[in-house]
Amino acid sequence: MSAVEACGPVSVGANIPHADQVESDIEDFEDLIRDNELESASDWTADDETRPVCLFCDITFDNADAVWEHCVIDHDFDFNKLRRGLGLDFFGKIKLINYIRAQVKAGILPELNRPELFLEDSQYLKPTMQDDSLLFGIQDDDSEEEEEDPDAIYEKEQLAEVAREYAEKVKVLQSQLKDVHLQFDEYKDIVRTVLNRDFDSDTGSERSSRSSSPARHAGSSSAKGKGKHNADGDDHYFESYAYNDIHETMLKDTIRTDSYRDFIYDNKDIFKDKIVLDVGCGTGILSMFAAKAGAKKVYAVDNSDIIEKAIANIHENSLEKIIQCYRGKVEEIRLPVDKVDVIVSEWMGYALLYEAMLDSVLVARDKYLAPGGLMVPSEVRLLVAGLRDPEFMNDKVNFWNDIYGFRMSAMKPQIYDDVLIENFKPSSIVHPEPHTFRTLPLHDVKVSDLEFTSHVRIPISNQANTFDGIIDGLVIYFDNYFTRSRDEVIPEDARAETFKPGNGSLGFTTGPWGPKHTHWRSAVLLLKKPLQVPAGLEELTGTISYHKRKENPRELIIGLELMAGDSKITQSYVMR
Repeated sequence: MSAVEACGPVSVGANIPHADQVESDIEDFEDLIRDNELESASDWTADDETRPVCLFCDITFDNADAVWEHCVIDHDFDFNKLRRGLGLDFFGKIKLINYIRAQVKAGILPELNRPELFLEDSQYLKPTMQDDSLLFGIQDDDSEEEEEDPDAIYEKEQLAEVAREYAEKVKVLQSQLKDVHLQFDEYKDIVRTVLNRDFDSDTGSERSSRSSSPARHAGSSSAKGKGKHNADGDDHYFESYAYNDIHETMLKDTIRTDSYRDFIYDNKDIFKDKIVLDVGCGTGILSMFAAKAGAKKVYAVDNSDIIEKAIANIHENSLEKIIQCYRGKVEEIRLPVDKVDVIVSEWMGYALLYEAMLDSVLVARDKYLAPGGLMVPSEVRLLVAGLRDPEFMNDKVNFWNDIYGFRMSAMKPQIYDDVLIENFKPSSIVHPEPHTFRTLPLHDVKVSDLEFTSHVRIPISNQANTFDGIIDGLVIYFDNYFTRSRDEVIPEDARAETFKPGNGSLGFTTGPWGPKHTHWRSAVLLLKKPLQVPAGLEELTGTISYHKRKENPRELIIGLELMAGDSKITQSYVMR
């Protein structure tokens, strides 16, 4: 949808400003200067080397006329037609330009059919983009000859006189604004919090808003260079996190949420006065934990609509001066700092790697984590164990043998093709010692390591009274470890459900031996035919592979090869 299509009909002349509105705008403008909301009066002096930038994309031009012509052709937006239709005065045009830039920067399509959104809001008197050349020559863009009624001509002359008077006032105030530069660092922090503006930390100049634009904005795609399936998959993925129910489920998972809270609160010295990045912030809960633990600054990033609720949650808890939210993919946004001290993220999916969110976390790590910085969590391990659960098999498989007296065997095959998600008790596992088949040390692991084939061994119980020698499938789950230091070594035989070394590090498991079930549950790979384990065999051996589906890389294909004596089982499972 073009900018014009989105704005709807505009009533011509409906918003011609009255004298009291003009006077109010002048007072607001002066207040911004006195309150140090503008860097200096020199911000309104054109720099000959500054090229005007399009309102909707990052293309620059030689002059404003070229910008407006480009907007008409490429974005179906006619600035001159709109400002004439709305009867915009000097201040109205300033507000319109700053409003469009602010909305595009936030990834929101400007609602140009509702001019009250910007005309009645004095915040749009502040430049959204520093050194915005479109604002410098704004008094000169009415040079074209138009037929106007005498009242409109008189009013325009009055406005021009007001603008000239204001320009004189700016010169007078300019000398008073020298002291503003001494408070400029504090000002930048305030503006970042409110408007998500990015500044260069060395020079104090605003970074290009185009570089920090969210992934989703008018006229762009969030999946450039990717195929249609991938784009759709990404859209569905982010949309699925926009609603309350999934966040309610995760927050009510006390194993998950308590573990993050306890690690952050029990290790406040790690977070005190540090810069923290929260990747996939959701409701903002982890960001707020970090802020309460003493973080100096927290950058919360999410590409879902949930970010709007996170912002509201953060403001409701008076943490907006510490936590700054960004809408977009972490791969595409640009933070106002070069490095962060800690990256915290709850990225784990079913079977650990479903949804492929870890890829984004690792990109953020390589881009932003300072040398010696900490990943929270620090290490994750994938474990596998044999499953024997007749009750589960009756519920999921044999159920189709008799549906109100009818057989429905055609429904069974997909059960063996899909990765099933279920909770199990320890009594359903054929041996109390599961096997770790993949370890992901989050400070060092690479994105390329997330597709793999690993050797596995499945211990077999020798207790005849607890195991009848039949295996229905395999259970995959993961253990999460939070360590105080990136150099802390977790013992190979560690069990996350009991991992508390006493130094503030901790762990939790999603498997059958945890104190409570988690929302991740366990992944089940059912064998098409139950395996009768040969007598005396102490373990099964084979491989498990993880690969992303080509059609949608957020989905998983899990391959299994299993040897039981002379028997070999090969199956493939899809998680979509």
